[in-house]
Order: sequence, then structure tokens, then C-alpha cells
Amino acid sequence: MIEKLAQFTDIRCCLIVGGLSTKVQEVALRSMPDIVVATPGRIIDHLRNSLSVGLEDLAVVILDEADRLLELGFSAEIQELIRMCPKRRQTMLFSATMTEEIDELIKLSLNKPVRLEADPSLKRPATLTEEVVRIRRARESNQEAVLLALCLKTFKRSVIIFSGTKQSAHRLKIIFGLSGMKAAELHGNLTQAQRLEALELFRKQEVDFLIATDVAARGIDIVGVQTVINFACPRDVKTYLHRVGRTARAGREGYAVTFVTDDDRSLLKAIAKKAGSQLKSRIVAEKPVAECAQLIEQLEDQISIIIREEKVEREARKAEMEIAKAENMIAHKDEIYSRPKRTWFATEREKKLLVAAAKESLGQGKSTSGIISAKQAEDLRLKEKKRREHEKDLPRKKRRRLEAQREMLEDEDEDDEEAKESDRGKKLKKGQSLVDAAYRKAKSLKAASKRGPGAS
Repeated sequence: MIEKLAQFTDIRCCLIVGGLSTKVQEVALRSMPDIVVATPGRIIDHLRNSLSVGLEDLAVVILDEADRLLELGFSAEIQELIRMCPKRRQTMLFSATMTEEIDELIKLSLNKPVRLEADPSLKRPATLTEEVVRIRRARESNQEAVLLALCLKTFKRSVIIFSGTKQSAHRLKIIFGLSGMKAAELHGNLTQAQRLEALELFRKQEVDFLIATDVAARGIDIVGVQTVINFACPRDVKTYLHRVGRTARAGREGYAVTFVTDDDRSLLKAIAKKAGSQLKSRIVAEKPVAECAQLIEQLEDQISIIIREEKVEREARKAEMEIAKAENMIAHKDEIYSRPKRTWFATEREKKLLVAAAKESLGQGKSTSGIISAKQAEDLRLKEKKRREHEKDLPRKKRRRLEAQREMLEDEDEDDEEAKESDRGKKLKKGQSLVDAAYRKAKSLKAASKRGPGAS
């Protein structure tokens, strides 16, 4: 985007991100560009390991999507990058949400900061129409059919579809392709080059649908996005706001359609309450849904074949890359071993702790306020270890009392979980099919035959 803005000026830009050639990036950095757009990890790598690359002439540092960077576990990288920057500089920090972690980052990186707010954080444009499609429990298996019917009949162009997982996004892309609809996918299983290609296809309107995970929820400004469909309901209000923010930009009209199952009703209420939004209900007709469900059922064999072929192709490509890498190492052994070893500001152990902390926070669906750094994760581990060692030195009676208290708390948690499970079990039992009953009976007969006639 910056390159397009600067194309009729003498301003030179370069992109420094993972997944692209480091050698090409080194050459670009040595040419002293005016603007460098970079991810924290890759720019630190160049600053530590590339010759004649430094920040001596740096004038302005811009931290964009700072809350997202912290949420993904880049706090240590940002702190290291700020430490490497010259003290005489201007720092700008942009964030859609202001959390405690952002405030800490402000204290670390900014001197006498001036706070500017463009809009209230939960305000959405008046040109945005928000709708909800209720997916009843009986129709959850037909959710793909509902989406397909909606895209075939109503939303046909410039649509971003947000899926919950990479596998689901890829499957939807295959279904759309087999149904004769032009679609591209954008998620973490793609290389950087593939992601950029998918964005370019959608930007040039060569495809009508971009099926993505939350990778595309932020930092992507594509002109003319008419509709955002949340095929997978977002896990919190903040994610919802970022997703729907891809449409209705700069005064244009836009639609945001969210699929809501019975399990997502509490989140729907939270969105309506906190965001102050008047959500409209959209009903998708049964006939087109039934037709699309039948179409998907007919395509299942083709979908399975495509996924299987892609897996084989992926494994073959990986094997070819390994062979090429081995051949390259043999052919250029002396040159490779003569290079200095690449360094990093954190040890391998600290990197693993950082990744584990970020994954745990994302896996539990925490907001940025619950994110912990690698150092904090290590501190918690040491604190737990110290507590256990302290308890060993306590008198037996006191130690047993503490154990009993912990067991009571654990039992209460288990009772809550069991209550939830029993509720789910009752629901399943009511809707149990004859196939399930026959399967269970066959399984018990098989187990009895294995024990033999003499077993008691």
C-alpha cells in the first residue's frame, strides 16, 4: 500500500517480513530506503546478523496494530527493537484497543506521549448493516450449505468469509471452486508469497470471495469490500469489531453477516450489549439450503480426493526441498560453514517459553489483558515450584489440610464440568440414532467374543 502511495514521489520503500528471501532484503536495507515496513522478528534478525544494516539514521518508529503484536506474543521482540533504536527519535503507536499491556508499552517506548482518538473504540460506521443468521442445532451440519446458498443467491461479489480454522477455510475454498465460484484462501498454512498472491487476486477482483482466518481480520485495507461473513462466530467482541471493520470503510456501505449457533448466544448478547449494535435477523430460505446441501453431498468424494492429492503433493514437495537442501549443503559446504552463526537476543529456552505462553493464551481465548510474556511464564513456574518446596517443610497436619482444601476446590470444578457433560449427554441421548445404538451393541458383542466362552 505504501509503495502505491509513494509511486509518484522519490520516496523509496522496502518490505521486510518472514517467508521472503533474506538476501534480497539485505540488499534493499543497504540501499538506505526512506520507509521500512517490517515484522519485529525479521528486522531484529537483520539488525543482528546482516552486515552494514543498522538504525543509526532512524528518525521515526511506528508500532502499528500494537495490541495484536502483544496478543501474538511479540512483547519481547518489541522491547528489544525499542532498545536497539536511537534515543532521539519520534515514536508513534497505533492500536484499536488500549489495554494494560499497551499502557506498559507506552511507558517503555514513548516519552511524554500525546494521546489522539479518532473514534470511540466500539463505534462502528452508520453505513454498516449488521445481520445475524441463526443456525439451530438441527441445522449445524448444514452450515456450509447455508453459506453456499447465501453466496449464490445474495452476496455474490467482494465478500470476505472468516472461518474458524485453516482446515475449514481450505475446505470451503474447495467447495466454492467445485461449485463454480471464484474464491481465494488466506491462512497460516500458506507461504508468504501465496498469501500476497491471494490478496492481490481479491484486490484486483479476479476472485469474488476471500476465505480467511483471523489473519485477515486486521491491517488489511481493500477498497470495495461489500460484505463480511463470519462463518465461524468470533470468540470475543474485539475480534468481531476487527472483522466487520474490513467493510463499510471511508463512508461506503457494507454488510456484516454473522452465523450464530446455540452455543454462541451468550457472545451474541455481549456483542449487542457492549457494542450497542442493533443486529438484524436474516432468514435463509429452506429450498436453496437443501439444494446446496445436496450439492455438497455429491461433491464429498471429489473433496476427499482433492485433499488427499494435495497431501501427497505437499509431502512430495517437502521431500524435494529436503533433497535440494542436502545437495546444496554438500555442494557449498565450505561456504556455508565459513559463515558466522546467526544470533538472537533470547536463548532457545526463552523462545520456547515465549511461544508456549502465547499459544496458551490464544488457545484459552484470552484477551490481551490476560497475555503473559516468557519471563512472566517462567516466574509463575518458579513461584509454583517454590510453593511446593515450602509445603514440604510444613508439619504433616497443616500439609494435609492444604491438600484437602485444594481437593475440595478441584471436586467443585469437576462437579460443574460433570453437570455440563450430563446436560450434553441428555441432549445426545434424546437425539440418539439407531445407527449409534447398533454400533454400541456390536462393539459390546465383539468385546464379549474376544473374552471367549469360558470368561466370566
